[in-house]
Amino acid sequence: MNTKEQFQKAFEFHKNGNFNEAEKIYEDILKKTPNDFNCLHLLGLIAKNNKKYEKATELISRAIKINPNSSEAHYNLGNVLKELSKINDAVNSYNQAIKIKPDYELYFVRGDALFQLKHLDEALESYNKALNLKPDSFQSYNNKGLIYVELNNFKEAINNYDKAIEINKNFTIARYNRGLALISNGKEQEAVDNFLEIIKTEPDHILSLFELATIYRNLKKYNLALDYCKQILKTEPDYTKAIYLSIKIKQNICNWDHFDQDILFAEEMINDGNESIGPFAAKIFFNDPLLQKKVATNHAKEHYPPNNFFEKIEKYKKHEKIRIAYFSPDFYIHPVSNLLVELIENHDLNKFEIYGFSLIDWPDNDIKNRLKKAFTKFINLDKTNSKDIVKLSREMEIDIVIDLAVYTGQNRCDIFAMRAAPIQINYLGFPGTSGADYFDYIIADPVVIPKNSQKYYNEKILYLDVAYPNDSKKASVKNTFTRQDFNLPDNSFIFCCINNNYKFTPFIFDSWMRILSKVENSVLFLSANDSITQDNLKKEALARNINPARLIYGEKLDYSQYLERLNLMDLFLDTYPFNGHSTACDVLWAGLPMITLSGDNYASRGCASLLKAAKLNSLVTYSIDEYENTAINLAKNPKKLREIKEGLVDKSLFDLFDIKKFTLNLESGFQKIYDRYQNDLPPINIKF
Repeated sequence: MNTKEQFQKAFEFHKNGNFNEAEKIYEDILKKTPNDFNCLHLLGLIAKNNKKYEKATELISRAIKINPNSSEAHYNLGNVLKELSKINDAVNSYNQAIKIKPDYELYFVRGDALFQLKHLDEALESYNKALNLKPDSFQSYNNKGLIYVELNNFKEAINNYDKAIEINKNFTIARYNRGLALISNGKEQEAVDNFLEIIKTEPDHILSLFELATIYRNLKKYNLALDYCKQILKTEPDYTKAIYLSIKIKQNICNWDHFDQDILFAEEMINDGNESIGPFAAKIFFNDPLLQKKVATNHAKEHYPPNNFFEKIEKYKKHEKIRIAYFSPDFYIHPVSNLLVELIENHDLNKFEIYGFSLIDWPDNDIKNRLKKAFTKFINLDKTNSKDIVKLSREMEIDIVIDLAVYTGQNRCDIFAMRAAPIQINYLGFPGTSGADYFDYIIADPVVIPKNSQKYYNEKILYLDVAYPNDSKKASVKNTFTRQDFNLPDNSFIFCCINNNYKFTPFIFDSWMRILSKVENSVLFLSANDSITQDNLKKEALARNINPARLIYGEKLDYSQYLERLNLMDLFLDTYPFNGHSTACDVLWAGLPMITLSGDNYASRGCASLLKAAKLNSLVTYSIDEYENTAINLAKNPKKLREIKEGLVDKSLFDLFDIKKFTLNLESGFQKIYDRYQNDLPPINIKF
């Protein structure tokens, strides 16, 4: 059998999937003719099929040296390099193939690779060229839609998804992506219609069912959201996202029927290194700081890994004024901005340039207007993609960026994964470690992060006397109202907790009910505003032998009246393991004493920090028995409680409300970390 016949036999084996026999013959031919292009190329494809990508790269590269004009070989080399995550090299191979023989497939795969690199404009151009050669490529239209979503151009994204669907009415992926784009564009009802249309033809389309559950949860249609979760789990019982979403929904409405089972499941998943319940939800359920760190670290790796799209930042020259940018999706009437606004107003603009990078364009309101006026420059980045935001920050040579959201709300952690500034800080919005190595510091105080807890934080700690700023320009209590004005019982002792009801747990609710049982003629004022949650809490009270009528609620009020109503309460009972934070600042500002149970992580120590800064150390407790006894004793000792309340009247006595001192301390911290950077020193824990 001559070489030609041998090759034909090997090629037949290859076509029929008998790779072992084909490989033997190709290798036998190469012993006689080491520079046989076809054998080297095809052996490379067999190695790729066997996932031996390094070997495949070596074989196809050898083939290309023999015949550099083979478009197919360059294409296949690109595909192998892509498998090795050598995306830039893959693009170079596709470019070589296109130079030799441009065709649709080459432009399409190059578009995919460029999209992976976030070279969005080039990826668009590549898909457009693919469409010139194959106008009915619905996949290209779909992928263009994905790019326009990245560019925050949702209208154009939807147009491209529509074109894909027009060509292929059964292309569910485009229909699904269209729904996601509608959500991102704030058109939730259209998104609902979109996903409902999908499940008409594909009743078990899990992704669409999950999006419907998520949307209905956001719309506070909790029972409907739970129904969709149940539908998913009937089809796919191990669909973790639906399990977690149902746990979160139930927690939102204080449905604790399977609480212990749910939490055990979440804990086991975390400890086994599987998908977690998420960093924010973990604060609600767990006190263990090691568990919190595991959740945050895995979340960062999975969703926001370090992204080397940009080169490492070359050291900036020393600026006359340190350039600081606060990044937030919440520059409006929001707990973070409510705390932050006077700090921004007090920054020393002779020493610092202070920028507001606004990631969501909220309508103007009092807080937003104050912030816009206070920043050196307020920059609206609502429609700007993350890559361009990083580029802008680098072009402006911002020295220090502060992420005020991290894993809360409409966060954009991908910005910081690309490194927007030489120094990156996690602060205020998320009470815990980011779990990411690209945040250099977290701002805290010795109460929320004691020295023995530093090991649970990826960031170094920039310590202040107190972690929380406070706005002293906000409304103050005028004592012009009575309990009757707010439909509060006149002759009852009113315990109160207005923390978000997702922070209520059976553990702390048990404690509240025990306190009520020991304090005659007492009631508990709660923040739950929807009837489902109220009904669940009534059921839980009854199960603990407490008359549900002793749980009372009130309507949502404007800020000044909200403070007045708080002042008319007797004692605030904090949640655990997720304390009140911004809410607790309001409570103390309103002059209402508060008892907290201090735990082992940032989220469970926030109120301890606030109380100590308000010189109320005696209201910080460290066991559930101490928490209950303190509450009961104060309820039965009106003189002592009155003294505490009177002590909260003069806010000037407390560091907690001394915004000028807070600002000076923070600026001193900024100066220290900036000086370390300028002196080529790594981040360290900094304590005053």
